Amino acid sequence: MQEEYKKSILDKLADKIVYGLGSFISLFKKGWKEKNKSKMEEWRLMLYALNRSPPALIGLFLVILFILVGIFGPRLAPWRYNFFPMLYTKSYDKIVLAPPGSKFVLDYYNNTVITFPLGSDHYGRDLLSLILSGARTSFVISIIVISLGVPLGIILGLIAGYYGGKVDELIMRITDMFLAFPALILAIALSAVLPERIQNFISTHEAVQKFVLWLFALDVREAGNLGRLLAVILAMIIVWWPAYARITRGSTLTEKEKLYIEAARAIGLPARTIMFKHILPNIIGPILVYITLDFGGVILMEAGLSFLGLGATPPIADWGRIVYDGAQYFPKAWWLVFYPGLVVMLVALGWNLLGDGLRDILDPKTRRSIEFKVKKSKKEGEANA
Repeated sequence: MQEEYKKSILDKLADKIVYGLGSFISLFKKGWKEKNKSKMEEWRLMLYALNRSPPALIGLFLVILFILVGIFGPRLAPWRYNFFPMLYTKSYDKIVLAPPGSKFVLDYYNNTVITFPLGSDHYGRDLLSLILSGARTSFVISIIVISLGVPLGIILGLIAGYYGGKVDELIMRITDMFLAFPALILAIALSAVLPERIQNFISTHEAVQKFVLWLFALDVREAGNLGRLLAVILAMIIVWWPAYARITRGSTLTEKEKLYIEAARAIGLPARTIMFKHILPNIIGPILVYITLDFGGVILMEAGLSFLGLGATPPIADWGRIVYDGAQYFPKAWWLVFYPGLVVMLVALGWNLLGDGLRDILDPKTRRSIEFKVKKSKKEGEANA
């Protein structure tokens, strides 16, 4: 029984993470670690619950891998996304749509041997490099859409739920207007209308243009293609906030009737403080789960829009666009559909598994059951020591 009490490696790592984070915060807020022991204990139990959910751990691994590739993918890629090997070899016909594992000598590139581990596309570009570079596109788009669309929905939902009356009616009717249209159809319509206007704005603001090129790890020669890429992002932000406004409003209507909110009003706390410091922290759990699941949804929708010919324009690397181009040569060049499609599936699966795991981790009953088991195991271990 004493062996049963021994913590797993993951539990020991969870302890170090929580206590290390507490010590780090204490460097900026003196005494924070001592004052927030109960909060740190909750964090520790959350990580314990995560350690006991194999699907959530698999999802976390896939998500971390996606984030790392999204950040470092363009640097890890053997070749740049806009490098065309067919211009530097005599084997022009063979290097285009080359199958996985093919090797060629670049005669006009210092006799360098280029290998295509996953094959090449119809331009003769390395598919592995395109997938790694395309991870940056999907990663940045998902971060921007969630970072801008979700807070907008949460703020509007809080305001509508807290104030009620005409304010609630106005916000919810606008929300209903957006929800009345299928998100994908509305995104397609906006993606088709916005590119020219956005491109004109980008062309007249050099600082913004340089920032966007840096953000997506693109060469300056792609400056003329940014309009369509940014149009997809803006379109997805516009269609993404209504669902969060609905969820937040419903939770706020329930939470604002509780006694602690009445007490906060009675002592004269301003509405902004009540909404963001009292109501929001108590309803954020389900919203966080929804956000995690939505990361996979954003990536799938962005890939779908690119597959339809909207969004990133070649030679910019984008998973959906690679599948679209590869579909023209399927099944001869099956790798152009299979490998990018597999990557999109794994990333979406990772976010979904992590979201399902978070649903259990954020449940107080789950954490309490884990705490009970740990304490029981500890007592039995001490008794048999």
